[in-house]
Amino acid sequence: MYRLILFFRKYYPVLLFILLEAAAISYYAHATAYSRATLLAASNRLTAGLHESFAATGDYFSLRRDNLRLLDRIARLETEREAGVTTADSLAVDSLIAASPYYFTTARVISNSIARQENFFVIDKGLRNGIEENMGVLTPDGAVAGYVRQCSDKYAVCVSVLNRAFSLGGRFLHNEYFGSVGWDGIDPRFVTLTDIPRYAEVAAGDTVVSAYSLRFPPDRFIGTVAAVTPSEDGTTHTIRLKLGARMHALSHVVLVRFADYEELDQLAGSYFTDTAETPKR
Repeated sequence: MYRLILFFRKYYPVLLFILLEAAAISYYAHATAYSRATLLAASNRLTAGLHESFAATGDYFSLRRDNLRLLDRIARLETEREAGVTTADSLAVDSLIAASPYYFTTARVISNSIARQENFFVIDKGLRNGIEENMGVLTPDGAVAGYVRQCSDKYAVCVSVLNRAFSLGGRFLHNEYFGSVGWDGIDPRFVTLTDIPRYAEVAAGDTVVSAYSLRFPPDRFIGTVAAVTPSEDGTTHTIRLKLGARMHALSHVVLVRFADYEELDQLAGSYFTDTAETPKR
């Protein structure tokens, strides 16, 4: 009781101010119809603002869950597309997907680098989630991002497209000329396409997609032509591509497994690489 009296003695000016303010507001609110309407409108605005703030907060915390659902849906649609699904029959769809040469799944990037000569990124899924070595890795919008190099039970290390050891066959979307795509280790926004003959018509803005790869399905977006220069011997183009994947902002990925990868890899052996280069016998 003594402490309660001390509390009131210490804070009575503040308590008195609050009491008087409440009395003044109550008097104003009941004075006229206009004052009642004004306070009601202000109260509604405050309530609406608080409701909007709480809704935005809820949307923020549910955003990751919604993104994961969307990515899983993307993986499902990609698998259906590669399987050539054209029927609404769920049993028929499942049968076609099971027979598809490509299987898609999703993962979250938990570590990434872009400033080294050999860049890698780590995803939060591994062997227990069906992830395997040499699975292709795409961005959620379908651009080439890398491939799986090594797996543990729960995680996987992926070779980034920004790795000087990475190479991939690429072709122009508007014609059949193809070459080898790789990174020169300089600018993380660009990769280089080589081995395109000088007589091939190339223009800035042309689209380059994947070709002749065991890791990636055909026609997956790699980048667009930014600049064209002749090679040192003058027989081919050296083409600078603006990379389609935004590697500095990579947070989620779509992985793709080619069902016949091991069989073709064992069969081809040293005669085949994942580039468009002619194999050396």
